[in-house]
Amino acid sequence: MPAFTPGLPGLTYADLFTLEGLTRLDAEYLTRLKAHDPARHETLLAVRKGNPLTPVENSELLLACSPLLDDFIADLFGIRKELEATRKATLAHNPVFAFKKLFVQRRARRRLTKKEEFESFAELDVWLNTVLKQSGIDTKDRELAIAHYGEKLLVDDKANADAIEKLTRWCLRALTTPEGKQAVRGWVSFKLPEGLDFSALVPIKVIAPDGIERLENASGTRHARDGFHLTDPRMGARAVGGEIHYCVYCHDHDGDFCSKGFPEKKGEPDKGIKKNAMGVALDGCPLEEKISEMHSLKRDGYTAAALAMIMIDNPMCPATGHRICNDCMKACIYQKQEPVNIPQIETRCLTDVLALPWGVEIYDLLTRWNPLRPKQWLPKPYNGLKVLVNGMGPAGFTLANHLLQDGFAVVGVDGLKIEALPEPLVKGPVRDYKDLEEDLDTRIMAGFGGVAEYGITVRWDKNFLKLIYLTLARRQHFQVFGCVRFGGTVTLEDAWELGFDHVSIAVGAGLPQALRIPGSLARGMRQAADFLMALQLTGAAKNASLANLQVRLPAVVIGGGLTGIDTATEVQAYYIKQVEKTLSRYELLVAEQGEAQVRQGLDEESKLVLDEFLAHGKLARSERAQAKKEKRAPDFTALIQRWGGVTVAYRRKLSESPAYQRNHEEVTKAMEEGIYYAESLSPTAAALDEHAHVSALVCKRMQENTDGKLVESDEEVRLPARAIFVATGAKPNIAYFFEHRGSLELDGGHYKTHEVHDESLAPVAAIKYCKTPDFGAFTSYNDNGKHVSFIGDTHPTFNGSVVKAVASGLRTYPKIVAAFGARADEEGDDMEYAAFREDMQDLFQPRLIAVTRCATNAVELVIHAPMAAKRFRPGQIYRLQNYERLAAVVDGTRLQTETLAITGSKVDPEHGTVTLIVLERGASSRLATTFKPGEPMALMGPTGTAAHIPHNQTLLLVADAIGVTGIRAIAPALRTAGNKQLFFACFRNPGEVFCRAEFEAACDEIVWVCLEGEIKPKRTQDHSFTGDVRDALKAYANGKLGGSMRFEEMDRLYFMGGGCLVQGLRELRHGDLKEKFAKNPPATGSVYSTMQCMLKGVCSQCLQWQVDPATGKRTKAVFACSWQDQPLDLPDYDSLQERLAQNRLSEHLTNLWLEHLFAKNKIARV
Repeated sequence: MPAFTPGLPGLTYADLFTLEGLTRLDAEYLTRLKAHDPARHETLLAVRKGNPLTPVENSELLLACSPLLDDFIADLFGIRKELEATRKATLAHNPVFAFKKLFVQRRARRRLTKKEEFESFAELDVWLNTVLKQSGIDTKDRELAIAHYGEKLLVDDKANADAIEKLTRWCLRALTTPEGKQAVRGWVSFKLPEGLDFSALVPIKVIAPDGIERLENASGTRHARDGFHLTDPRMGARAVGGEIHYCVYCHDHDGDFCSKGFPEKKGEPDKGIKKNAMGVALDGCPLEEKISEMHSLKRDGYTAAALAMIMIDNPMCPATGHRICNDCMKACIYQKQEPVNIPQIETRCLTDVLALPWGVEIYDLLTRWNPLRPKQWLPKPYNGLKVLVNGMGPAGFTLANHLLQDGFAVVGVDGLKIEALPEPLVKGPVRDYKDLEEDLDTRIMAGFGGVAEYGITVRWDKNFLKLIYLTLARRQHFQVFGCVRFGGTVTLEDAWELGFDHVSIAVGAGLPQALRIPGSLARGMRQAADFLMALQLTGAAKNASLANLQVRLPAVVIGGGLTGIDTATEVQAYYIKQVEKTLSRYELLVAEQGEAQVRQGLDEESKLVLDEFLAHGKLARSERAQAKKEKRAPDFTALIQRWGGVTVAYRRKLSESPAYQRNHEEVTKAMEEGIYYAESLSPTAAALDEHAHVSALVCKRMQENTDGKLVESDEEVRLPARAIFVATGAKPNIAYFFEHRGSLELDGGHYKTHEVHDESLAPVAAIKYCKTPDFGAFTSYNDNGKHVSFIGDTHPTFNGSVVKAVASGLRTYPKIVAAFGARADEEGDDMEYAAFREDMQDLFQPRLIAVTRCATNAVELVIHAPMAAKRFRPGQIYRLQNYERLAAVVDGTRLQTETLAITGSKVDPEHGTVTLIVLERGASSRLATTFKPGEPMALMGPTGTAAHIPHNQTLLLVADAIGVTGIRAIAPALRTAGNKQLFFACFRNPGEVFCRAEFEAACDEIVWVCLEGEIKPKRTQDHSFTGDVRDALKAYANGKLGGSMRFEEMDRLYFMGGGCLVQGLRELRHGDLKEKFAKNPPATGSVYSTMQCMLKGVCSQCLQWQVDPATGKRTKAVFACSWQDQPLDLPDYDSLQERLAQNRLSEHLTNLWLEHLFAKNKIARV
């Protein structure tokens, strides 16, 4: 990184991160302000002391102080020349805005309704070209040239009356004729605000290509996606300037409703906030940003000051703005015509600063020091108080920033894997933003940002998340750790023991529900959250990825929210990536091994799907080649639609959908990418083909009855679908309540809201309005003055959007500070904090100690992970993954694993180690053999339920190899509890046996079952059987193996292993062996489902059906990662097996690809 010396004598770059250095910086700014404007200096100091101003007075003060701040930053970073150039570039567009106002709007538009006869556009355009040439105006930028010409004419409007009239007629033709409109297409000067028709905000038309009515884009604009690059490059400088000049700058009369909300009647707040025609409350910006003031500064070219103005209320502004929020637009003073596009302006203010030399450092500095803030203009000294923030999404990282400013130490944790940032970025300085910026198509999935990372698509620039992550990572009193599950890895009691003084819950929303329709969760049907998380967090779309995510077309997305819209666009983009990657890898494998070898082991269905993918891959390749030949971007929309496309299905009208009402712009953008929309359809079943894969979504047409209510009609509609994604909403994540009952109180589906008054808790009613002062920041928890707050999507007041989540952090931190009273102003011990910080690093960052081969097909990993070990109970599971940034890249393929769900095999809380047995079955598990001792690991857990450990009973345990990994921990616990155990240990061959001595020490009697060969017993009481375990059980029950224990004596059964094994054992238990189990003992069966987040209800990949044992009918869907061992008769194992085959073809090819890499390259493995 290049060297940087601040432009303040004696100040170093390092000083910008110390309180002493920042205090000196602030004092220098105040000195300059006093010299420049003594009165404003005095007023600013008074405000800092808590003396209030009226809103208008406050705006005047901020705008008066801001230009000096712009100059100060220019000097501090040595960029006066660049900032001045930026200012000139901004002001250079002013003639265009003046031309728009004076010619297009005031002269031409007012004559649109008049019937006039005059020259054609072509004739007027010839004239205009001639006069432009004669005037000597540079016409490279024709819009600007014409604006300059108009400006010149107006200097003497009387003398130039004829030319002004002719230019006005040219404008009229440009507004009304096809050739004129084409000539000024995209010109800011001719973009006139259109009236709002709330019933038709999205331009659509009805089509029925297959006889089924759908809606498609009718805007005339198409956006061709190619991969996962940023889909929206944002407005240019002139277009943003046009939006700014459209603003009426309401701050000067306290009418900035975009910020404060649109009142029913100004000056009478008791009358509440207006609602628009769709019933949406016009609350304005949840953060109450200084929007109008920002516009004023940006209009006048004060680039850095405009950003500082935003950051008064929103220091985390990279997380808001364009394609994220629009609450401000909805409350804009323009209610009958298009509003000012405030999010575009906000993001432009940020990106213009980032484009400057040291732009990253300017933004970073303004998060710590911003003299325009009435509070937190400087960070306070460390006060010795420590806060644990559970969840590093927008709410969590915003709260962390504000608490750091108030002197707290913050440890942020998240259940997802969080990658470390490159050390050069953290140490800095960063001169150019491009050194931080990554192409979204290939970027490292850092994991930081929660829902902003995995739930929002590449319509938004996720480099902004990286910027926020960087600013926090540089803070002296901040640490962040991924793979920490609140309620599992760390509990509230753990937090207090570790030395934390406060805990905040920011774990977001979850619990997406399965549709209770026939065929639900069949192969091809997923939750939308599962798809988006798999896409964003495993990098499945990357050419370098080994992740498996198999999707077919046509696809249907069920749901009317933004998650459904996002899912639809990403399915389209992913499908092309998928088939192209499949084709390229398949061709290389066939060239090496021959087609027969590559296809060996595929069932008939997988062969059909493979041929489908190959055919589509070739067509996509052909389009790419043709586009290259024609020097254009490839457009796959026609192909995707030919293959059936992607349809969003909603039970109501499009205009009634949450996505339309909250952010119709996103619906428009999605339809411009080619998605379809099917209205008024209520899903009734997922139709399956002969392979039990979804083939269609069966719906009933909804219609209004005589009471005006929507009801299902008799009309059935079948939407062809080889993939179905369910996006029907989520709920606050309250898993902690169920896992630790009695610790927190609920109010409906969320934690009960409380306020702290005089160190005591007082319950308050939950309120939806996010600007209410007493929203109830705290849960019911109170342990000797220790409180727990909750924010973001977990909180009923702030759920539903990123900007509300950010606002929750802003509005909650003062309440946390106030709850500590005078303690928040005490002086902390830096030595004590240093020791605390080191402890946290050791406790929360797992590191691999040893990798050893324990069987021909298994390796044992020993991981130092004290917090992951502390609360483990036998039977619980862990999520394991290596880090993307650290994974080797071999021949263009990154050797990164998908998430591996593994039962804890041997856990030692005293020494802080977790031992796992990884069976080499798929590509990811085989990659475990490449792990190296010393490398950090992404280990999350424990999660799931602990095994039931009875006392003094006689037990039967049956497990295959995968089940045996968990029995290794369960069997010793059962023995310690005084139980007598008969264990049937099943392996494919003797070479796959592991940890034999440990099982012999724990179990009274073992039957070694082997499909191939014989495992000879070492103890006299043990036995050997070659063949199927069911036959082994029958042989034992009938006395053929000579065992000393009797099934009639069994008090409990444990069947642990794959679905086929457990289902077979269930049938045996109720069939041939029914009479043998005389006590009718309770039985537990494992449910080894596909799992991804393993956070108990966030992604829902593990959703599995249960059935009524008496009728066989489905009863409910449960999260297998929460309940991985269930009563034997409840799981729908047929459904489980189908779910496990979801990515069957993809997994087959990935395995072959990894084998190819291993064979071609010398990759060290255990």
